[in-house]
Amino acid sequence: MKLFALSIPLVAVAAAVAVAAGGGSSSCGYNEDGSFVSPDGQVSAFGTMTAAAACAADGKLPDVVAARLGVLGDEETRQWAEEIKKMDAEARQQREKEDAGQA
Repeated sequence: MKLFALSIPLVAVAAAVAVAAGGGSSSCGYNEDGSFVSPDGQVSAFGTMTAAAACAADGKLPDVVAARLGVLGDEETRQWAEEIKKMDAEARQQREKEDAGQA
């Protein structure tokens, strides 16, 4: 339980660091097919949990990435993955509200 309680602030910190490093709202390195493009342009099959958190902070985590996030990890990793998915859902919901308000 203690690890789970710590995972929530860790997700927020990881997302903030990743967003700052990536330069803002375009920091999501994942493509819709789930492949990851690093800042230096290398394409790989998977990115990091921190990269996923950065996408989630903007509500841009691709569904294919969300589906595999944390699947092979231990309990702590699975909990972290669930928090990332929750953050993504909340960010998407917020973005939809903002878009509806501008229309």
